[in-house]
Amino acid sequence: MKKFLIGFLILACVLLAIFLLMQSSRTQQQQIAQQPVPTETEAEQETTAFPEPPPGAIVFDLKYRGLSGEKDELRYNSYWGFGGGAKDTPFLSDLKKNLKDFEAVYNPNFVGAEWSAVEIKDNKAVALYIDINADGKVSDNEKILPIQNSEPSSYNRTEFVTPDFIMKTQGNRQVPFRALLQVYDQQELPQCMWSPSCVLEGTSTIDGQSAKLILFSNGFTGSFKDFGRCSISLQTGKEETGSYLSRDILSSIINHNGQFYDVEFNGRHGKNSTVRAILTEYTGDTGNLTTQLTGDTNLEAKLSSANIAGSKDTTVQFNLASEQAKLPTGSYKLNRGYVNYSTENGDKWQLDFQEGPEFVIDADKTCNVELGKPVLSISAVEENKRYQSDVKEQTVYSEGTNVYISRIIKGKAGELYGRFSEQTENSRGYNAIEPDIKIVDSEGKEVVATKIKYG
Repeated sequence: MKKFLIGFLILACVLLAIFLLMQSSRTQQQQIAQQPVPTETEAEQETTAFPEPPPGAIVFDLKYRGLSGEKDELRYNSYWGFGGGAKDTPFLSDLKKNLKDFEAVYNPNFVGAEWSAVEIKDNKAVALYIDINADGKVSDNEKILPIQNSEPSSYNRTEFVTPDFIMKTQGNRQVPFRALLQVYDQQELPQCMWSPSCVLEGTSTIDGQSAKLILFSNGFTGSFKDFGRCSISLQTGKEETGSYLSRDILSSIINHNGQFYDVEFNGRHGKNSTVRAILTEYTGDTGNLTTQLTGDTNLEAKLSSANIAGSKDTTVQFNLASEQAKLPTGSYKLNRGYVNYSTENGDKWQLDFQEGPEFVIDADKTCNVELGKPVLSISAVEENKRYQSDVKEQTVYSEGTNVYISRIIKGKAGELYGRFSEQTENSRGYNAIEPDIKIVDSEGKEVVATKIKYG
């Protein structure tokens, strides 16, 4: 009996061992079959090998930096407001279980977390709720309190800054991001404006001086290196100070202290990743641009600033600070700019323009672009058709028709002028002048006389 029992136990152990081996094999096969596509680990991301830069290149290894929104720290100083009626989303529904008095806030760029909420007490914003992990539920870390700035705001404004979170972009990428929300407290609905609150930055050396390069995101796309859309600031010999930092449109060719550089990037913005910016001295030909502004009377006019872009290669963008500039050869378009001028009696004025002419910069030659001699015309269209591409202007309309009237001021090179602003006495700023408009009937009798408002 004992021998039979011992034999039975041995047989049972053998069968159990075989069963466990089979199960282990099946589990291993299932794990292999279900293994996800490999992704970079944080260590792999940090040690990603970049191509060897060209000899003499200036290299910046750019890292992500979240901005706090506190006084004297760098800011975008650009804000976006988004419309859209509040929806009964899972996140807002979960929030309603414990909070009744809030206003929904929309940002279509936060995929899966488009709707946030601002808690209101005594007509003042006291907390921001944002679905950071986009799971449709309110977590403890998703309640954000206002920034405690050292100086009270004169605009009756409350500000919130999110912690760093992984944002799913509309391009289906996941990137680290941080955002700032401004809430203007009002008796009725608060006005909410979003701003990015993060940059990529790195340091290097240019001509023996320490240099810092900062990239600003293209809005809420999560991208920091789109030529013609993102912004760049390159500083040498100094550190950033204050909340505002001068910056230019990101271009594949930049001008720093009179020297042109070709710009390229390696790597992509992601969690714990590095983006490498490589600057190499531009070795191509250059020419010169001059702009001439003329009027019907004896005016002293000059181009105070302008933006130009390559008409064929739109990755090339330059901001001009005067009417004379050295540029790489190529074809360009004068996109927009500002003109300062003064009249014979000493009054100082400024106007802005857009849709300027195309021009070509040839090697070692000067291209002269003539602007000015503006001509005024009036456009009148049916108001409910003004956004249609095929809308036609008319001079006669049926009684009761709402008519949208606008003035068009076009210069000799086809540029369109916008606001005319006068420098006020004892002030360095300019005040926009509201033009007068008068409508008369067929017999010359005045029907309407008013001022046209800007905006």
